[in-house]
Amino acid sequence: MSSNRFVYFRKMTLNKIIILLLSITFIISCQEDETIVLDEVIPEAPKNYSLEFDFSNEYPIGHDLGLNFFNDITVGVISYTANEVQLITAANTSSYILSGNSISDLTESSQVAAPEPNTFYKNYVGLGQLIIDPQGIMYSVFHAEEHDGSILPGNIPGFYASIGLGISNDNGVSFELNAQPIIQNIYDINYDNGAGDGGLGEPSITYSKDSTEVYVYYVDHNRTGRGVNICMVKFNVKVDGSPDFSTCYYLDNNNTFTSSVIRSQEVVAGLGYADAIFPHVTYNAFIDKYIMVYSLNHYGEFTSGVDTPVESGIYYRLSDDGLSWSEPAKKILTGWSIPFSYDSHSYLWHPNLIYSQQDQSKGHLVYSKAANLQEGHKMWAIEFQFIEN
Repeated sequence: MSSNRFVYFRKMTLNKIIILLLSITFIISCQEDETIVLDEVIPEAPKNYSLEFDFSNEYPIGHDLGLNFFNDITVGVISYTANEVQLITAANTSSYILSGNSISDLTESSQVAAPEPNTFYKNYVGLGQLIIDPQGIMYSVFHAEEHDGSILPGNIPGFYASIGLGISNDNGVSFELNAQPIIQNIYDINYDNGAGDGGLGEPSITYSKDSTEVYVYYVDHNRTGRGVNICMVKFNVKVDGSPDFSTCYYLDNNNTFTSSVIRSQEVVAGLGYADAIFPHVTYNAFIDKYIMVYSLNHYGEFTSGVDTPVESGIYYRLSDDGLSWSEPAKKILTGWSIPFSYDSHSYLWHPNLIYSQQDQSKGHLVYSKAANLQEGHKMWAIEFQFIEN
């Protein structure tokens, strides 16, 4: 090969390399400059709902069952279908399953738990609200009482309350009661708070929004620096979805939970001469909030001698996390919240929300009421539904 031809091929090769490098540089620069335009994603605005009640149609529940003084605690739903409803609650001092074709047509009752000597529920056992784990096992928290001879207004026996757990492995046919309370109290039965009632009672139970925890709300009757108001604890949930009641976590003043036995802080409390009592809490997937119905006992109204209550009655509150209930309370029904006397005034108490639709958009507000304690309270209901604003 001649030297001139060699130089020619060398120049050609160099030119090709230069052209290739320029091409690569151009392609890369084009890719770097290329802008991909995506459709703008606008987040959906949160929906707002109002809770509406049909006050024009209040109806009795289970008045032909031969029971009295019910519901005397929360109401648990064992089953709710188009053709069958089974509820569990307390009547007088024991627990009963109420069943029928519908909630307005309960035709049968059967006792499922009764007080037993030498237990922390020797004078009262009230199974009520319950949760069901993925295996179908039911867990109902119950209000237990030991009586000490003291007397409350209306000649009601004074009590020391504790919170127990009943477990059913047979779809609610029977419940096995724990031998010890599931929530510990820093004040025992011998502590004198100056009143006829003490302890922790009237519990409500619900799974958290993501079902990783179980929340239990209850009334702290200990007084001693507080009123008689609503507190809470939590329990963990195992990997299989079943609750782990072996360790109770108490809510401290920093809104954090501790396994140390302390007096859980109040999450809903009355103001002034008023107490927030008898909670029933559920997480509602339809509105994506926790909802609590409860009674407000404005005892200042009664002690001041007014004939008709103004503030006392049944209320509800909403919460995003089940811990903070800072949204304003809204009153549903007005009435005395406890029987201050035996035969001279009416009262209504122990509210519950029982859902009739799978999506939790509507259902029944269930509570009990009476013209007086001598007559005895029985269960009533009105319909409710959530309306999008």
